[in-house]
Amino acid sequence: MASISAALASALPTPKYTGEDDAPAHAQQRGPRIVGAGHLDQTQVVLRRTGPPPYGQRTGWRPSGQEDFGDGGAFPEVPVAQYPLSMGQKSATASNALAVQVDAEGKVDYGAIARQGHNDSRIIHASFKDLIPLRQRADAGEIDLARPSRDEVAATTEKTKNALAALVSGAVAAQKPKNINVGNRADPTFVRYTPATRWATTRRSRTRARKDKMREEERKLRQSRMGAERRVQVMAREQNRDISEKIALGLAKPTQSKETMYDSRLFNQSSGFDSGFNEDNPYDKPLFAAQDAISSIYRPKANMDEDEDEAAGDKEMAKIQKASRFGEALGRGTFKGAEEAEAREGPVQFEKETADPFNVDKFLSEVEQSSTAKRGYGLQEDESRQTKRARVDDEDD
Repeated sequence: MASISAALASALPTPKYTGEDDAPAHAQQRGPRIVGAGHLDQTQVVLRRTGPPPYGQRTGWRPSGQEDFGDGGAFPEVPVAQYPLSMGQKSATASNALAVQVDAEGKVDYGAIARQGHNDSRIIHASFKDLIPLRQRADAGEIDLARPSRDEVAATTEKTKNALAALVSGAVAAQKPKNINVGNRADPTFVRYTPATRWATTRRSRTRARKDKMREEERKLRQSRMGAERRVQVMAREQNRDISEKIALGLAKPTQSKETMYDSRLFNQSSGFDSGFNEDNPYDKPLFAAQDAISSIYRPKANMDEDEDEAAGDKEMAKIQKASRFGEALGRGTFKGAEEAEAREGPVQFEKETADPFNVDKFLSEVEQSSTAKRGYGLQEDESRQTKRARVDDEDD
C-alpha cells in the first residue's frame, strides 16, 4: 500500500492549490516555514545571507548580532546603539542576592548566609547539629584518631616547604629591577673619525646672512628718505614768503626741536595744593566765606508792611541805580551811543551785500586753475628766481 501511494505521488504533478489559503486567518501559519530536506526541490537554492545589506538599502534594518557588522565598525546611518566587536558594551552585573536553598527534608538552609564570601574548602558550622561532638553523632561512622606516620609527616613538611619557598621567591623577584644589565662593564673604546663637511648648511647660512644684511640696508635707506617730499613742499612754501607776514600773524620761529612749548606759569606752583586740593572732604568750608560775596546778595526784609511795599521798592531801586557794581547802563538808565540814534519812521533798512564780499569764489577758481598746471612744488627755475633784496630795490625805483 505504501509503495502504491509513493508511486502515485511521484507520477502526479505537484498540486497548485493546497487549500492553506482558504483556512481562516487565525489558523494560518505565521512566520517562516520549517520543512525537511526531502521536501526541497532539486533546483531550489537556499541562500543564507550574512553581513549588512548594501549601502542605500538599510532603511529599517537593525544589526542584531556581531555577524551583521562584518568585522567592521558601526553604521552611522542606523540610529540605534551599536557595539561592534562588543566594544563599549557593558557586561552583565552579577547579583549579590542569595538563592533560597532547602535540604533533603525541605527546610530552608540558612548556612548559605554564613558561607557567603568564603571559599568552598572552608569549614563553616551554621547549624545546631554542628554543636554535637563528632564522636557522639549517630552518623559519624568510624573515626580514625591515630597519629600520622613519619612518611606522611615528611611528605606534608616537604610540600609545605616548597609552597612557602615559591611564595618567598615570587615576592623577592617582584622587587628586583628587570631592565638593568649587571654584566661586566667593558672599558671605554675611543673611535677616531673624520666629521663630514656640511657645505650645504654653511652655504645656506651665508645666503641667509647676506639677505638679512641687504634687508637692513634697505630699511635704513627707506628711513633716511622718509619725509623728503614733505620737506620739499615746506621749502617751496617758505621760499618766497616775506618775514613780515609771520610777524604780522604772530607766528613763532620754526625750529628743528621736537619739544612742545609750555607756559612756565603752569609749573612749580603750589597754589592748588595750598587751597585744599585732594582732601578727603572738599566741602568742609562754607559756600560764601568772603564778606564781599555776602554783601552782594540781595536780601529783602521780612518784617515789612504791605503799605510800605511800593515805597520800599522804589527806594531799593534808587539805591541799586546809584551803585556802580551793576554797570553804568543800569545806573544812568541809558546805553552808550543811545543818545545819537535818530527816530525812524519805518522798518530798519540794511545795505545789500555783494555776491562775493570776501573774494572766495575768485580764490577757488585760481586754485583750480593752478591745480591743472604742472606741479613743481612752487620751486622756480634759476633764471626766473629773484632774491628778496632785488625785489625791494625794484619797488623803491
